[in-house]
Amino acid sequence: MLFDLLRAIFELGIPVAALSWLLFYRLYSRGDIARDADSKTIDAGLKEIKKAAKKSKERSDSVVYTKWMKFGGGFYGVAALWTLLMIEASGIAGMVAHPSAIETMFHNGPVDVIVNQVTGQINNFIQALLWFRWWPEKGHGPWFWFVVAYAGYLAGLNLARRETRFGSQIVAFDSRERWLSLMPVRKRAGDKKEEDKNEEDA
Repeated sequence: MLFDLLRAIFELGIPVAALSWLLFYRLYSRGDIARDADSKTIDAGLKEIKKAAKKSKERSDSVVYTKWMKFGGGFYGVAALWTLLMIEASGIAGMVAHPSAIETMFHNGPVDVIVNQVTGQINNFIQALLWFRWWPEKGHGPWFWFVVAYAGYLAGLNLARRETRFGSQIVAFDSRERWLSLMPVRKRAGDKKEEDKNEEDA
């Protein structure tokens, strides 16, 4: 029992707390939700934010925030988001550990690869939505993992109320533009635009 509890805390509770902290720190910093808001006010605020996100055609600058909203936001969304990240990470690790799987995947041609990728993404999304069933397969019953996840969510939400310099730096790091700038192709495209601009100015 103790081993299962520790496993749930480290694999689900702490990561959910970290994600919850990041997401709510962003909302508090932007003034979307007051830092001293009670649980009812937070729930009402999240509902309004979700409605606004559905109506808005503009994408959020935060990659994590966008994914969170796709899962409906709130506690359920944080737990589902972390589960999706774990599922995809385990899939990548499996491909690295078994390179032959990549050869098998490309054996039937590019169309089959695309179909498998699309169906795989849909399957991962569904598994993430059913996170309360996915995690118990790793040890204990559903209630066990649910309680640990919810405790982590509340811990992150409340820790985010304290404004810190570190928190502001982490939130600033989570931007779509920053993530895209880490990609080599994106960097080359940006450098090319900068060169063209300099030539025009000259």
